[in-house]
Amino acid sequence: MRQLSLFGTRKQPERRAPRGAMLRLGSRRALRYAAYGLGGAGVIAAAIWVFQPETLAGLGDDIREDIVAATARAGMTVQRIETEGHDHASADAIHAAIGVDMGTPIFAVDLPAARERIQTIGWVESATVERRLPSTLLVRVVERTPVALWQRNQQLVMVDRAGAEIGTEPLSRFAHLPIVVGDGALLEMPTLLDAMAAEPALSDRVQAAIWIAGRRWTLHFDNGLEAKLPESEVSAAWARLVREIGDRRLLEEPIAVIDLRLPDRTIFRARPPEPPAEDRT
Repeated sequence: MRQLSLFGTRKQPERRAPRGAMLRLGSRRALRYAAYGLGGAGVIAAAIWVFQPETLAGLGDDIREDIVAATARAGMTVQRIETEGHDHASADAIHAAIGVDMGTPIFAVDLPAARERIQTIGWVESATVERRLPSTLLVRVVERTPVALWQRNQQLVMVDRAGAEIGTEPLSRFAHLPIVVGDGALLEMPTLLDAMAAEPALSDRVQAAIWIAGRRWTLHFDNGLEAKLPESEVSAAWARLVREIGDRRLLEEPIAVIDLRLPDRTIFRARPPEPPAEDRT
């Protein structure tokens, strides 16, 4: 553009848009061209770029909808859901949690929301959901490991080490796990489990761990033996219990109670003698 002046004709400098604005404008035009049919490769490239987390915030809904529609026309719809990493959580439960119907445009699937829904399944500790173009969703899950049966409101619930509830079924497969009882017991359970891990053969014989008055544990063994642990130094008390049982072969003796609450002595209480056979008939 030229402008007249006292000194003749002067060329007016051209006004240019800022470089960032030009890039954004160019990107949006490219996306729209891809959306309206520049070709399958262009549609795929545009869709992958659009649905990056750092890209989504800078684009309008209309552009995203155009890309989703174009990819669907190109055949990129959900036709298969694959699941990995689950032994206990059912594939049906995972599919239901994803909440996606077959034929849904694959780029219309909200992956973070699907992952959050899957992680509400009791067995699932964590999950990832990925698109495998052109038509597959891949779900990988990490399951919780049950370590105890928590008695809550007269019902047994499987829990993992962190105290997260897994569920109530199928308990028959995990009947060997110790029962944990008491208000606040789940918060203290990891400390007890760490202590008991030092002697797995003995810990396997613990049938129940009762958290008493919010202060200490009482352990019940499979032969009826009851062990009262002190309020502190659980690891040291467990090691002491292991020595006492091993040295005296207490699991084979008629001992009802081992009391370790005093630091300088161990108190034993024998089982009452069994009544004569004629009294038991």
